Amino acid sequence: MFPFRARSLIAAAAAVAGALPLVAAAPVPAVSARTGSALAATLNCAGSIRVNVTSNGAVDGKGDLRCATPTTSYDGQLTLSGTATVSGRVYQARTSDRLSIFSGSSGEIIDLAVNRRLERLSDAASGNATEQGTGTVVGGGPFGGARETESGTGTFGTGMVTTFLITNNYILDLNG
Repeated sequence: MFPFRARSLIAAAAAVAGALPLVAAAPVPAVSARTGSALAATLNCAGSIRVNVTSNGAVDGKGDLRCATPTTSYDGQLTLSGTATVSGRVYQARTSDRLSIFSGSSGEIIDLAVNRRLERLSDAASGNATEQGTGTVVGGGPFGGARETESGTGTFGTGMVTTFLITNNYILDLNG
């Protein structure tokens, strides 16, 4: 039998280990909170996006996101448009994005300039894909000067338009 102190330490470690999966499964909120009518400089969003690339390189897309700060959660919609160049299975896209976030009747619109890399992971007509992007907030406002990063995985399908459905682990972060 273990001494009392060892049993106490083992019990405490087991309690912490039992709580960790619950903590790890919870969504990670942004670092900054909403102040007055303006958002602070950090916002974290998760959800999914759909990106369409035509044969002449035009890009459009949209996404449904859930965005958060430590104190407030927002419904978000992302729309994007731009151009892409294709090299093999890699699509390099430059897009102008608009992130609209809403909490009740109030909201914010954040314009972004984003460089995206969309990659088909096979030469087949459909299959798995990845997406990564970096950008900046265009203009001032509560996020003026913030950097944008994003990434996710999903699927693609080709035809008249190549469509990327980035539905797994899609994350968009703004950090001022």
